[in-house]
Amino acid sequence: MPANLVDLLSEYGFSPVKKTATEWASPCPFCGGKDRFQIWPDEGEGRGYYWCRQCDAKGDGIQFLRDFADMNYGDACKRIGVAPVANLRAPALAKKKAVEPFEPVRPDDGTKPELDTAKWRTRALDFVTWTSEQLQKAPEQLAWLAARGIDAASARQYRLGYTPGEKGRNCIIRPRAVWGLPPVKRKDGKDKQFWLPRGIVVPQLSGEDVQRLRIRRLDADRQLFRPEHKYHVVEGSSMDVLWLPCMNPRPEQAVAVVVESELDAILLHILAGDLFHCMASMTSNIRRLPVDVYEQLQSCLCILVALDCDAAGADGWPRWQETFPRAKRWPVPTGAGEAPIDHRDLTGEAFSRGENLRLWLQAGIPAGIRKAMRTGQSPEMASQEEGRDEKMGPVTYHGIKLAENGCPTPPPEVLQFYAMWREMPVVYTRFTDEEGNCIGFDWSCDNKWSARNPGKFHEFLLFRDAHNIIWEWLSLNPCNKVTDQNFLNVTW
Repeated sequence: MPANLVDLLSEYGFSPVKKTATEWASPCPFCGGKDRFQIWPDEGEGRGYYWCRQCDAKGDGIQFLRDFADMNYGDACKRIGVAPVANLRAPALAKKKAVEPFEPVRPDDGTKPELDTAKWRTRALDFVTWTSEQLQKAPEQLAWLAARGIDAASARQYRLGYTPGEKGRNCIIRPRAVWGLPPVKRKDGKDKQFWLPRGIVVPQLSGEDVQRLRIRRLDADRQLFRPEHKYHVVEGSSMDVLWLPCMNPRPEQAVAVVVESELDAILLHILAGDLFHCMASMTSNIRRLPVDVYEQLQSCLCILVALDCDAAGADGWPRWQETFPRAKRWPVPTGAGEAPIDHRDLTGEAFSRGENLRLWLQAGIPAGIRKAMRTGQSPEMASQEEGRDEKMGPVTYHGIKLAENGCPTPPPEVLQFYAMWREMPVVYTRFTDEEGNCIGFDWSCDNKWSARNPGKFHEFLLFRDAHNIIWEWLSLNPCNKVTDQNFLNVTW
């Protein structure tokens, strides 16, 4: 019986979800991405069309059956219910909608006619000071942050805090006037109170002026009340983006990364603030940027847009693409076969899973820019020394030495990795732009083999991430598609 793409994916164990009248979404059968595989079952005169935003797998129902089910062309056509034709081509994606670029606006300093700004900022600064002290006394919350890459010293540096509630309650309640807020009546006619929920406090400061307070509520509290309300913006706050400037600025080499969550931006600033400006947008689909941030982004040679890989993130990307020609989408890495990463804590969750986020960021920098970034350059991406110094001995590339025949000598970790690789059908793919610059990478493993050997691929990836020299060895490989057959074939 003929089947459309949605039916086929369901038959092979996936769970497509309808997003719009014409579009579905599903886990990707090819790369394992959980929410980046899009399906248009009615396209192509019944053949359908699919596209993965992560691995760029695309095609129609016939292509899916040939790639995933190992069907020949004739059988695939019969299964789809179409007649075989010559030179069959997959339909093109629908034309993009017109996109308005970002609008640069005057920064929001938090001043509002109905708000006593001076009183609010005084209260807010006292709150930041107090909650910062409370966090250092809260080992459970410090452990939660540390698991996401933010240790106690970093928490103190970025003025993070913790509000524990009071009087046995999971919140603090005050009269609104105490914080300089105007009175508001509830539906029952009573005065509305000022609510500060328990959670991790993330301030945005300009000098000693608090611009915004956002509280990441505890998961346990969300289970009891308003589970969808993960982040609470304290009333009276500015809603401008968070901009953490590069700690080693070089205008001619400026690069930036954009994420949604402030905690994600802080983590990346800790890991790579010597290389990157880090920006938190607080939402995937923003429309306005403070003029100073807008100008900073305009001057960047590369902008990595790592917004959430959900529908909102996909909708927000075209605005970046339209406004900043040097921007490129750079999704946060997820481990093959892992559970989906929780939105709005993307990089923190990836860090806790062992992803090398600094290396992920560096891989997004075009090769020409990366080579020019001498100051603040990480060992993982250091430039290759040329030639041989007789006094210093043979030239090395972070532990990789030249043999007498002039070829790089594989270090023991590389050879061990190679031995593991020979036992499994793994492909490393390097994605490049038109100029040959690396713009991303992917590790894939045959799904059928992985199902028969659970955990082997994950163990392989863990070994990879535990030895940076493996990444250095891969960087010397001239091939964009690497298997066990050509892994050792590197060039100096």
